[in-house]
Amino acid sequence: MKKHSLRSLWSRWFSNAADIPDSIRITIPMVMSLGLFYFFGFTAAGISGLITAWLLGTQARDLPYLKRLQILLISVLLTALSTYLAFSVFDNLWLSAITLCSIAIVYGLMSNQRPHIRSFGYNFGFTYIMSIHFASTENSFFIILFANLFAAGSVILTSLILWPFFKGRILQNHIHSVTLTLADWLNTVRLTDDESVLEEKRQQFYLCAHKVAYYSNSITSVKRTEQVRMDLQRSLEVAEYVISLERILSFNLQENTRSRLSNWIEQAAREIKHHQQITAIFDVNEHKNNQYIVDLLEQLKRCYNFSTFSTLDYSKNIYLFTSDTVSFLRNFKHALHLKSKEWRHGGKIAITLAITQFLTIFYQIPQGYWISLTAFIVLLTSSIGVTNHRIWHRFYGTALGGLYSFVCLYFFPNQHLIILTSISVFFAFTTYHKERYDIHVFWLTSMIVFSISLLSPDNTYVTFYRIIDTLFGVTIAFSINYFVAPSWTMRWLDLYIARMIRSQILYVTVLNKPLFEQKLNLYKAQDNYYALKGEIFNLLKEPNLSPRTSQDWKSLLVILRRLSDSLLLATKLGLNTPDDNNYTQKWIKQLSDIEKRFPQRYEIDQPIDIDTDNYEHSADMLCSLIEEDINQLELWLCYQQAFPLK
Repeated sequence: MKKHSLRSLWSRWFSNAADIPDSIRITIPMVMSLGLFYFFGFTAAGISGLITAWLLGTQARDLPYLKRLQILLISVLLTALSTYLAFSVFDNLWLSAITLCSIAIVYGLMSNQRPHIRSFGYNFGFTYIMSIHFASTENSFFIILFANLFAAGSVILTSLILWPFFKGRILQNHIHSVTLTLADWLNTVRLTDDESVLEEKRQQFYLCAHKVAYYSNSITSVKRTEQVRMDLQRSLEVAEYVISLERILSFNLQENTRSRLSNWIEQAAREIKHHQQITAIFDVNEHKNNQYIVDLLEQLKRCYNFSTFSTLDYSKNIYLFTSDTVSFLRNFKHALHLKSKEWRHGGKIAITLAITQFLTIFYQIPQGYWISLTAFIVLLTSSIGVTNHRIWHRFYGTALGGLYSFVCLYFFPNQHLIILTSISVFFAFTTYHKERYDIHVFWLTSMIVFSISLLSPDNTYVTFYRIIDTLFGVTIAFSINYFVAPSWTMRWLDLYIARMIRSQILYVTVLNKPLFEQKLNLYKAQDNYYALKGEIFNLLKEPNLSPRTSQDWKSLLVILRRLSDSLLLATKLGLNTPDDNNYTQKWIKQLSDIEKRFPQRYEIDQPIDIDTDNYEHSADMLCSLIEEDINQLELWLCYQQAFPLK
């Protein structure tokens, strides 16, 4: 096998060097909890501590130290509460089932929250399922509770032990990454017109910006917080100018204008990368639309070189600087609507767990909690496409992990089980960072099999029981997902599109209003776009989706993004045409018609008739870009129309 093939295989199945420190941080509390309680003869409590350390360790990733402490302390309380609740109701079959279904519904309602908030519901449900089965054995409540609290305390210790040494360095690295990704994105604008590449660069920048924003919520110094947020707001404003430059370069510019603009971008990107003021100069010529370019570049330079921002300015960016409490209340309010997909998701999980619990109790399956846990894990998302993806990866990852575990159990003595478990724990959480869910499941399965084998060391066939449990859990989840409560993304996709178009209508409405109103509508449009993008990417994972349909929805996403970017450009420069009010009224009418016709696009009673032959481009660059984007949206809608038979 070639050397690069071996390297590729290693990178897929094992860890990157950058993942190892965080993996060690998660591994140590898990192994300590299992090893300590196993040594004193409380193996079940050790397994409970192992799983608790797993849940809390992964929840503490990618958060600032102060936020980690806050999140982990809340998680410790929830862990103790779920353990107590499980031991309180386990001997009452109906009460136990009602409690479990209630937890599932609450988790479903939290599925639109930020990841570290959503983990509260997931960890509570996971710990409850595990504890309720330990409660039905001879394990003492206090031993299980102590094991869980010991694991939680170990996670807090390993998560915060480097706080005094790295708290400033981590923030500085994030701030530096914002500058580097911004400069790289700006430089890429001149090198390619591939929209997928530019979108990837944009996403990288905003991901880094979100990390800095999260850290800014946890800085103890008020003065330092203000400075960090002000610098971040400057970068976010510059990013809006970069988006505007993307739209300008998509226009049919003269060749010499494009060449001079490319040179300006190259110099500006280099100066931003080295934290220097932008000194690049763009020469003006007589072409009418070049004044737009000059104005935009001058605004970009003033923003980066000299601008300061008040608290009011950056507080308007509610999707970056909103506190966890405000974000939780806002998202939970949205989820409480009876027709929301969060309600449907919670109900689907509740039905699934009720069935798995009934089968476990009725057939008295040993360690049957793994069936419920498997179903709970694969139903993390509401999208049927993503869920099916997880189901398949869960199944064959478990099968391969079970085979590996059986071989190890057959050939290695029982006294090596702790070592085998530790190795599996380490690799489970170095591969946790990767996108290959099946590989993570492989190592996770071996970890669970080795740890449960400690309960019955002479039972080599425990690995087959885990595979059967997983098969049951996956089959039940698959059946519910397909036949009882299927959550096809197409059912609610139109709602996201209508919300996106409405936000663009409001955006057009305020183009001539004060900048404050424009900014608020900009952020709403951006938020609706990313929500729609997530749903479309879920749709693309659904089975039996034709290449034509996939391309249609990808195209719609691009058109809506272009329109938002063109409106952003209009916000930056303002409409300078004599009849700009007529233009905005025309665009509002077109977008309102599109919103109205969109849900009925497959009907043939009212055929859509668009006169593309007489479509004229405005001589003004801004108006031309916006009109072209709206026209493309109308054409997309027309091509979705059912063909009328005559």
